Amino acid sequence: MRLLLALLIACADPSHPAGSKAPRDSSPRPAGETGPSGETGPDSADPSTPPWSDDACQGLDLGDDPFAADIAAFADDTPPTGGLLAVGSSTIRRWRTFQRSLSAFDPLQRGIGGARLTDLIQHQGSLLHASAPAGLLLFAGTNDIADGRSVEAVLQAWRCLAQGVLSQRHPPILYTIGITPTPARWALWESAAAFNAEVARLSALHPRLRYIDSPAPFLATGSPPSASLFVEDGLHLSEAGYQLFTDSVLAALSGDLPLASAPLPAGPPAGSYLRVDLGPTNPEDGLPAPSIDGFGIHWNTAAWAPGGAQILAGRARRGLVTTTGLSTQVSLTVSGGLRSNGLRNGGLTTPDGALLGTLAVPEATADFVYSGDPDDPAGLTLGGLDPAGTYTLRLFASRATEEERRTSTFTVYGSGDPVVGSLLTSGADVGSGGYDGNNNTVLVLSGLRPDARGRLHLEMAREGAFLYLNLLELETAG
Repeated sequence: MRLLLALLIACADPSHPAGSKAPRDSSPRPAGETGPSGETGPDSADPSTPPWSDDACQGLDLGDDPFAADIAAFADDTPPTGGLLAVGSSTIRRWRTFQRSLSAFDPLQRGIGGARLTDLIQHQGSLLHASAPAGLLLFAGTNDIADGRSVEAVLQAWRCLAQGVLSQRHPPILYTIGITPTPARWALWESAAAFNAEVARLSALHPRLRYIDSPAPFLATGSPPSASLFVEDGLHLSEAGYQLFTDSVLAALSGDLPLASAPLPAGPPAGSYLRVDLGPTNPEDGLPAPSIDGFGIHWNTAAWAPGGAQILAGRARRGLVTTTGLSTQVSLTVSGGLRSNGLRNGGLTTPDGALLGTLAVPEATADFVYSGDPDDPAGLTLGGLDPAGTYTLRLFASRATEEERRTSTFTVYGSGDPVVGSLLTSGADVGSGGYDGNNNTVLVLSGLRPDARGRLHLEMAREGAFLYLNLLELETAG
């Protein structure tokens, strides 16, 4: 435990760097000069060399691999390259405003609830190689500590992961976000603080390693931090907590990581429409809309998980087609976790064309995505649009139940003021003909202007136990 004690001393007294027995000059070393443990300065001529002399991966116990299926779920997505990749645990996965807040960096979300550093190391190749990011945003380590791993073991895992990042042909800048102090894990904060301190120290020794001190604004509210920064479990961040978290990340990235430079697509032609059927992958709970329906209209289907299962943030459907079958570069990305269901849970199986027009396609109205828990923050992002264009969204949401009246509220963010609208989706006699769900109302949100990177961000909220979204239609204004 000598290393742990040294790290705790470093947290309390910055004049005693972790691992050192006596005060020394902690300023960066010149290129080529090494410290007593082989550490190199931040101007090292070889950026692939980590600021330590041993092989951190040697003898590292990675344990089991419980998240292989989650990682594999991203394999069907071929993302753009050169942006900002975020990997880590549930704080990354539940970050609903991730796409919106970091849009200027072309962000890619790859969070897995419960993930440890050791899990990320096992899948480092597939996570990194797919997007060849310019920057890698990492939040992990808290679950390793909660699992009972020592600070030394967790630091070894971080160093192993950092070695892999730096060994890439074109290594991204690795931004490690400090472990957040939380009420639920306050008893473990000494260990987390020791880990944070050593990561910060080592990151200062290398030109492509950064430490983001997001814990500082949390601790400024108290010890433990204010409960208002967390949801009921005292572990995961509330909206206010995510605002502090996001502000810390943006402050670190601004002026350090280059803004996205990939050319923007022109967007769909003026006067065109795209339709997307949202729902599950298993036929017991929902079926995909036909490629071309009975009205001669082309559909896209976004089905990412079987009924009731969680759809991970970052899952995407790219290359959507217009209702006339024209290929585009428009994408639909989950930006806050959702779940899907339908046929066995009150989807509208007999839509009426007299009420819904050509949206009355049973495969599209009979299933849906939904959320009823903070663990599924409910967001979608439409990308590949013309930043100078104007768009209209039409949304249909319904689930028949007499249990209560439920309302889904949708807020669209782009370059202008947010546009908000709501749909009454459920409840006794809320629809036409006494139907216990919405069967006759489509929400229209118009005058939408994408952000500077051609994205519209749809965030959802609920009144009642659940929110729903069955389908959407995007119109490019003529």
